[in-house]
Amino acid sequence: MLKAITAVVVQAQTAPDAIPLTLHAGDKVSVGQDHAERPGYVWCDDGQLSAGWVPVDLLVVRSGGAQASAEYCSAELDVAVGEVVRLLWEDQKHGAWWCENPANDRGWVRTDYLRFSDPD
Repeated sequence: MLKAITAVVVQAQTAPDAIPLTLHAGDKVSVGQDHAERPGYVWCDDGQLSAGWVPVDLLVVRSGGAQASAEYCSAELDVAVGEVVRLLWEDQKHGAWWCENPANDRGWVRTDYLRFSDPD
């Protein structure tokens, strides 16, 4: 029987109050400030309703603006200490996991905010 791979949250995370930014290669974005706690992340928006933190290495920045070089979704998951989340996909390069909470909401959680259980 397959068993879900889970982790326990060891540090709370609150997602930004913004509609997450979903990017496809070639999409144009406006680049704002650097993330104060996560080097390599910048605040981006699509000039409409969506915004979020994006790894700078997924952007091609030129004098005329910036474009996404790959698909990416900036959704972050609100999590509380002690909550168990299901691990769906690891982004080792950026130190985060795409997770799902018990309410079936999905988003990124920083790897260092998670404690991994040993498989049975």
